[in-house]
Amino acid sequence: MLLIDEVIGEGAQEIGQVPTSKPTISVRELLNIRIELEWQAFADKHDTSQEVVDLSKAPESRLNAASKLARSAMFKPSQDGVDRKLESMFKVAEEAFLENRIFVLLDDRQAESLDELVEVDRTAAATFLLLTPLQGG
Repeated sequence: MLLIDEVIGEGAQEIGQVPTSKPTISVRELLNIRIELEWQAFADKHDTSQEVVDLSKAPESRLNAASKLARSAMFKPSQDGVDRKLESMFKVAEEAFLENRIFVLLDDRQAESLDELVEVDRTAAATFLLLTPLQGG
């Protein structure tokens, strides 16, 4: 199953294949796999002693800053010294899913719950659609 990130207004980016041999996984497991891949990509590019913060609740002005050179990600170096552990990022991502800030699209349908089962071999793509709320609204 191919993993795809999509941020409204920025387009989609292929992330890679689901690294599991299990025939079925829950949407929760799929979301956690995506977080682990992002965490590993962050660790590969940066000093792992840096702290990270999720962007799902960041102000729109920061997400749309003129100096932003790369697409949004779930993690980036922390500017405020908040220490976030990988386990807490799982919780933040699950909350974002439950609060409709992140949608998981499985081929042509939307995942409805974190406990919904996904057949890895029969699902071609999982798209993680990140919504960014407008500031003040």
